[in-house]
Amino acid sequence: MSQPLSPGQRRTLLALVDTFAPALRRAGDPHGFYATPGSASGAHLAAEAFLAELSGDQRADLGRLLDILGRAGMRRWMPLAGREAVLRGVSRLDPRAAQGIAALRRLCLMLTYAGAGPEAPNPFWRQFGYPGPTFTGGASEPDLPTVRPGDGATLEADVVVVGSGAGGGVIAGELAGRGLRVVVLEAGAQFADAELGKSELWAYRNLYWRGGFTPTADGNVSLIAGKTLGGGTTVNWMNCVRTPDEVRREWAGLGLEGLDGPAFEADLDAVMARLGANDQASEYNGTHLRMLEGAQRLGYRARKAFRNADPARHDPQHAGHIGFGDATGSKQSTLKTYLRDAVARGARIVTRAAAERILTEGGRAVGVAATVRGEDGTFRQVTVRAPQVVVAGGALETPALLLRSGLGGPAVGEYLRLHPCGVLTGLFAEDQRNWWGPAQAALVDEFSGRVGGYGYLVETIQYTTGLHAAAATWRSGAAHKDLMAGHSRSVTLIHLTRDHGHGRVTLDGQGQARVTYAVTDPLDVENYWHGQATVARLLEAAGAEAIHASSGRARPWKRGEDLEAWIAGLRTQPIDTGGHAVFSAHQMGTARMGLDPDTSVANPRGELHRTPGVWIGDTSAFPTSSGANPMITCMALARRTARFVAQAAGVREGALSAD
Repeated sequence: MSQPLSPGQRRTLLALVDTFAPALRRAGDPHGFYATPGSASGAHLAAEAFLAELSGDQRADLGRLLDILGRAGMRRWMPLAGREAVLRGVSRLDPRAAQGIAALRRLCLMLTYAGAGPEAPNPFWRQFGYPGPTFTGGASEPDLPTVRPGDGATLEADVVVVGSGAGGGVIAGELAGRGLRVVVLEAGAQFADAELGKSELWAYRNLYWRGGFTPTADGNVSLIAGKTLGGGTTVNWMNCVRTPDEVRREWAGLGLEGLDGPAFEADLDAVMARLGANDQASEYNGTHLRMLEGAQRLGYRARKAFRNADPARHDPQHAGHIGFGDATGSKQSTLKTYLRDAVARGARIVTRAAAERILTEGGRAVGVAATVRGEDGTFRQVTVRAPQVVVAGGALETPALLLRSGLGGPAVGEYLRLHPCGVLTGLFAEDQRNWWGPAQAALVDEFSGRVGGYGYLVETIQYTTGLHAAAATWRSGAAHKDLMAGHSRSVTLIHLTRDHGHGRVTLDGQGQARVTYAVTDPLDVENYWHGQATVARLLEAAGAEAIHASSGRARPWKRGEDLEAWIAGLRTQPIDTGGHAVFSAHQMGTARMGLDPDTSVANPRGELHRTPGVWIGDTSAFPTSSGANPMITCMALARRTARFVAQAAGVREGALSAD
């Protein structure tokens, strides 16, 4: 049940919004960007609604912080310098208060700049030349029929698949194509195309795990993962990267027979074909052009990206919003492909279904117990009875389900890999029009395997206003506004590290996933800094006038200064929440395959070592990190696992296939 803020807390929240994004007097302000306070976007009202829906402990902690700030004198009518002094003073008193203020700042800035779409354009977007999501077509009905079992219902199946993303969707399609009765349980909801891509904020709240970018329990990494029908394939940036050869050889050496040979090559070919992956819908916006110009001048290897886009529906005017869901229907997600195949062959899908535990009898799988949330907020208990259970809820939720079920052995939740991403932003002289065109249409892979197969990729990111504002360095309200004023001229590049070290997923007091991760492995640390240096050099070579790091303690580099000295200075700050920000959209390895039951959860076929009938069907199964965007690797590996599940279910080889 939501709990509203008190009148005093509301006043403090309003003062905070206009402190983080203040109204300022500046000459030459044709769009009124500086003169407009954050509250003009309604950010304080949106923040109030967000806080009211938080869990009890979170809501109470932030409520107390608002009370403390109010008692310390945080008032909207105070001069800006006085309000910022209050924030500094309270932050110095208590590290927890400092963390809470940082969380409120990110929330308020996100809401200030994100806007609600064409019906309610954001007052700051004129400064960026950003039209916002403008697509008005799209199918008005959901793609697939779903079933709504009543409270206490039991569904019977040959296979129950938990999760519908890159792994679960493929396995459901393959097994239904072999004549098996399949039930898919998806924790998220299904939305029609017409509902998608309209709003950054709506997407985070409805399509993503825990509402969007979520910090790990230790605060070191911000995580983002899909939670909707189609999983990550519904919201990812569509970069179809085949499994690197060195990774295939490594995994084959760890017991995954055939990963380095023609059988897995055929799996890769099959999923690329079913998704329609191509490079004909990979146009370059300013960010891509600047990255490629820098790479050419430095002699770095780069290549165009293959994307699972239907060219007939693709439109670069709208392609930049696919992280909010694709309203055009061009994105060939599992929802449009493998799940559609599955339903056509009799599979049943239950959405808003959270798997609580795996059911076993006599030491082997017999089904899944789930809680289904209705659109009216009511909950129903549903059981799916099936002798084969495929766990494909993603590398954050799959280990949590196994742990709640007491299955998987000592390695469950261990060996979490994240492809930790660092980021730098360059400011250029001209508008880059980064909202136009795909989010990722090219990459630089010069250093992909620089040390024993472990290195990093340099990639582009989706254009956003809210997320960019929340992630941008904040030293003061005026400095942040200056930074945001140049957003249209910004080019943000990430370096994605193939991590050698790992983190953990455990359970919190409510039985939910608790994630911890720190970039401390020596090779990962060195690759992180090497990646920072490469991105800085790329931006400088492309003509950046200034470069900003993600650490609030790092001053920006300006053209004419010593770039190498600035790069060296970045190393003086930590790689964590107190220094350089780290992000992850790729989670892997928490229920990995291998030969040793003490260090892996599943055998090389994907079945749990000690519990027959339970299979791992997502990126959790990766023995190590993939070193590339994991969608294609996950799908090909899932196709391989599906063959073993079919054999266990008694389907003879050569039976009808989803291919």
